[in-house]
Amino acid sequence: MSAENNQNTLPGQAGSGDKTGLGDLAGVVWQRLYPFVLRITLSHDMTEDILQDTLLAMLCGVESLRNPDRFWPWMYRIAYTKIQDAFRRRRLQTAMQSSFLQDRRCADSDDNPLQSEIREETLQQVAMAVEQLQGQHRDVVRLRCYENLPYNEIASRTRTTPERARIRFHRAKASLRRRLQACCA
Repeated sequence: MSAENNQNTLPGQAGSGDKTGLGDLAGVVWQRLYPFVLRITLSHDMTEDILQDTLLAMLCGVESLRNPDRFWPWMYRIAYTKIQDAFRRRRLQTAMQSSFLQDRRCADSDDNPLQSEIREETLQQVAMAVEQLQGQHRDVVRLRCYENLPYNEIASRTRTTPERARIRFHRAKASLRRRLQACCA
């Protein structure tokens, strides 16, 4: 009970400029948001980066927080925004790397422009179909195909067994195949 009361008074202390309260609050925020962010990102490194950004935003804005009762919704909203930004940056980086590799392949080979255009369109259709998969299927496809992780690593990141990860990947491939056939038909 006293730990919960302490968590409720920390935002007020931190907002008033108490450096000890601010440090304690940062520790509490880290512990409380870590599982939330990890469930979405499925990556410890990415989670830690996002939490660092979240804590920095908290430090910059906690003094302007008018209602300490709204602290936790505010923190979750900041964390979720940072997660979206990280995924957006990751997609952009992946697209840029893919484009760079494709440009190099096109420059190295004597592909005609039509084949290059067809390849680019196909990659876009596959990426869109992957994004439309259910959450677990999309996650396992990303981990297996984009990050080239073995099933035991996928299982540990998704908190399941390697066999279950294989089953999910098989079902995700079947669903992806159906989506691609429907879009290309």
